[in-house]
Amino acid sequence: MTGPGVHPANPWLAIALADYEGHMAMPGIAQAQMLSGILADTARRFAPRSIAVLGCAGGNGFEAIDPEVTERVVGVDVNAEYVAQAQARHGGRFRSLELKVADIQTDALDFEPVDLMFAALVLEYVNVDAVIGRTRVLLAENGRLLTVLQMPCAASPKVTPSPFASLRALTDVMRLVAPEELRLIAGSHGLVEVESATLASAGGKQFQLQVFDVEN
Repeated sequence: MTGPGVHPANPWLAIALADYEGHMAMPGIAQAQMLSGILADTARRFAPRSIAVLGCAGGNGFEAIDPEVTERVVGVDVNAEYVAQAQARHGGRFRSLELKVADIQTDALDFEPVDLMFAALVLEYVNVDAVIGRTRVLLAENGRLLTVLQMPCAASPKVTPSPFASLRALTDVMRLVAPEELRLIAGSHGLVEVESATLASAGGKQFQLQVFDVEN
């Protein structure tokens, strides 16, 4: 099963959720734990009533969102298996859980605007200008976008080797995005950077967290 407009050659459609989660959680990578922690901290700090997670996979980090504070959660992913697992794990936990199978570059994203949008390790696989432009209109009047970008690492390839061979297919489609590039693109779409911080995973790679507010 694929979402409308999803190209069958998209490598994310050939990666089982168990492979992706197993890879991301390995001690030498530990990016699943890092991203879950960032989403938890984001929800705690900003207390959005609604949040959208682009590239939601199986709902990593959803368990840390307080449903008493965040009443509405939207998850978007290109892989229908991932979305189905997110529903199985978190369905009924929030007042409103909207899960959508969609390619954020091409498919219509037909949900109501949200207070906060979370895009972590997603922009490396898409046309950044197109996606920022498409998602900007899905932010509420005083909304914000939080992004996490992977930084270059001379000592390690873009996709860390692991026993999960299916992840190797991502090497050819992954393009690292410089924070400065994202800042300029976001600015052209009416988003102003208000925070930027460098983070490191337990696996040793560095990442850049950026927060953008809707320009008023």
